[in-house]
Amino acid sequence: METREDFRIHTLESDLKAHEVQCEERWKTNFQRLDDIDEAITRIETRLVHVGGGVIAFLAGLVATILIV
Repeated sequence: METREDFRIHTLESDLKAHEVQCEERWKTNFQRLDDIDEAITRIETRLVHVGGGVIAFLAGLVATILIV
């Protein structure tokens, strides 16, 4: 015969297991989103480096033109 305490323990175990499953899924989602953010930041950083290089080349061209003239 299952006592009230046994039933309560069984209910708590079931609730804990459900909570663990939900948390595991949430963490998987969070890690996926963090990976997506990392990729976006890397892409932005690459673009900034390219734009910076272009600006440096443009300014070097201006300086060279000014010095030649």
